[in-house]
Amino acid sequence: MPAEIAGIGSTQQRLRVSPGFDPLKAAVGPEEYFVLSRIDGTQTLRDVLLTTGLPIERAIAIVTRLRSIGALLLPGETATPAPTAIPTSRRPTPIQVPIHRPATSEPFRRSPLGTTPQTIETHELVPTHDLTLPHPTAEEIAALSEINELDDTERRRILAIMRLLEVHDPHALLGVPSSADARDLKRAYFALSKEIHPDRYYGKRLGSFAHKLPTVFEATSRAYARLTGTDRAKGSASHTSIASRPDNQPQSPQAYAAELFDRACQLEVSGDAMGAMKLFAAAVRVDGQLRYLRRAASCALAARQPRSAVEYAKKAHTLAPNDPSSARLLAAAFRAAGKLSDAEEVLVLAMALKSENDTLTSELRNDLAEVRRLLSQ
Repeated sequence: MPAEIAGIGSTQQRLRVSPGFDPLKAAVGPEEYFVLSRIDGTQTLRDVLLTTGLPIERAIAIVTRLRSIGALLLPGETATPAPTAIPTSRRPTPIQVPIHRPATSEPFRRSPLGTTPQTIETHELVPTHDLTLPHPTAEEIAALSEINELDDTERRRILAIMRLLEVHDPHALLGVPSSADARDLKRAYFALSKEIHPDRYYGKRLGSFAHKLPTVFEATSRAYARLTGTDRAKGSASHTSIASRPDNQPQSPQAYAAELFDRACQLEVSGDAMGAMKLFAAAVRVDGQLRYLRRAASCALAARQPRSAVEYAKKAHTLAPNDPSSARLLAAAFRAAGKLSDAEEVLVLAMALKSENDTLTSELRNDLAEVRRLLSQ
């Protein structure tokens, strides 16, 4: 890991995303968008590069490009770069999106509030999931009526995608017809990512949607990779790498752990939380890196396994003791395990940590207030 990056400076800096940056207009790719989503002003650039899971050289190249197109601000910078404009000659014309579902398996947009077609710019393609949720289950009805910080459309979008997880139709998951071209796939994926990316809701009270959001985001990301051939390319590269090892040496422990982690994520997305936990545990035993521990702790919380969640969250907090988000995850695990005093202690210490994320600070304060309310009962 280099101590400095040309054009950026020290990797110990905490970069922020420019408020005026639009990834769609700047034609940011999927990997670039993923790295961009990791940068929140609370982690050092070094930590961001290490937790992306990408080769360091590739992650550095992505960060350098994001900086060059005005996506990132260095500490102390306040200027907001103007987003890259779409050339007039390429600006798409408005299209009419039908609201009535035809008798096919392809999903089209339907408004639950009316029947008037909506005009949408094609460069802001709206994924066309069926938000009417016909024949809702008791669990879906409860989810739509619970108290949380999601609006009705966001709840319906998440639930609609959850319904499609067992269908294994990548077009349906992205909310596009099977005839969609590469440009439409990219626009739909970015539009969907902006709406359901877990980082967008970090620190918010999500209720039962807290474990649904990562699931639907992983599913749509994999659907996009499948349709664009990204997963096949990675698989081919992996095969080539194994075949080219001298004397056909076995894969490294780190590569094996990465494979276990990927399989665990797939199981979690498909709804098999307990199966995912077994693979997360195996991955952590081989390579206990921060990213694996955090995901394992979140999976354990969703699977209602608080003891495992506490174990993973403790290890993650040990690796990143000055990260308020790691402290908050540990506090959540303690709360789930009924250890309210421990949760209070962790939150008090987290409040003393320096953070540029006002939302996270506010949520830590709210969490602490809630824990103290429970302790006083």
